[in-house]
Amino acid sequence: MITGHHFFKSAVVAFAAFRHQFNSKLALSLALFAVLAASAAAQTTPLKTFPIRGGSQPFAITMGEDGNFWFTLSNSSKVARITPRGSINYFRTPSLSNPAFITPGPDGNIWFGEGSTGKIASVTPDGIITEYQFSFFGVSVGITTGSDGNIWFTDQTDHAVWRYELSSGRFTEFRTPTPNSFPGDITTGSDGNIWFTEQAVDKFGRITPQGVITEFTGVSAPTSIAAGPDGNLWIASAFTPQVARVTPALAITIFPTPATPTMIRPGNANNLLFTEFSANKIASITTNGVVTESPEFVNSAPEGIIAGVASRVWFLGVGTNRVYETVIPR
Repeated sequence: MITGHHFFKSAVVAFAAFRHQFNSKLALSLALFAVLAASAAAQTTPLKTFPIRGGSQPFAITMGEDGNFWFTLSNSSKVARITPRGSINYFRTPSLSNPAFITPGPDGNIWFGEGSTGKIASVTPDGIITEYQFSFFGVSVGITTGSDGNIWFTDQTDHAVWRYELSSGRFTEFRTPTPNSFPGDITTGSDGNIWFTEQAVDKFGRITPQGVITEFTGVSAPTSIAAGPDGNLWIASAFTPQVARVTPALAITIFPTPATPTMIRPGNANNLLFTEFSANKIASITTNGVVTESPEFVNSAPEGIIAGVASRVWFLGVGTNRVYETVIPR
């Protein structure tokens, strides 16, 4: 576990460079002040990190009903459970898979897409994994629990959204109107419909519980989507530093962000959280569009993110292969 390490190390390096360039009492005083300020910032920004076994490439994270966090390891055919105290257990999927997005299910289990296996899977709080075959060629990516109590997920191979009925074990496929749309992230909106992104065709979509799909434009390269506390949808753009707020009536408002957002998820107040992979930062955005960035987490390359209890936030550092716990940027 590391607390504030990156902040203090950066401050010391900055101090040494400053002293070398300006050999004066004033310069040294200013440099010393910078070191002390950075150290104070580290102390007021609580940070814990927990190493992940091997080069597992963590991807997406969610919270279970028991208060533990679950995350996928995209290149190791595993999912992992981490307790609030940082103890990690790993569970291997029966098939060679590429676990993708992950979500709490209505049955108390955690559900996730299994990438290229043509399956989705559930894992119990004790780590027992069960796979469900929906196709022999499908690539399941985004996954969510619908307002109907069923599991909904995207399939990039067949440009489709699928519904899995827990009560009957039945799969139903709904293809998107646009071919080669490669649907990605998916969430359930306040209107009872399911919403998903189609980054490859610059569209996002809505599917009713009955399976009627409508596609929309107006958001550039939509990649990640979340339902906000304000009843609206919030969509991150893949190549543009912006987040879009979309009302159920399709009114779109674009908010600029300091860096390109990666994955966006609900916060635990009147805000949402998103990662900035290229900037090594996380950020929050209020429902009024006010963005606040965190300090830089050096080399972290943040990917998945989830709100914890109180003002805490957990995110996955692909660059450092660690789980981070810190405070929500305000």
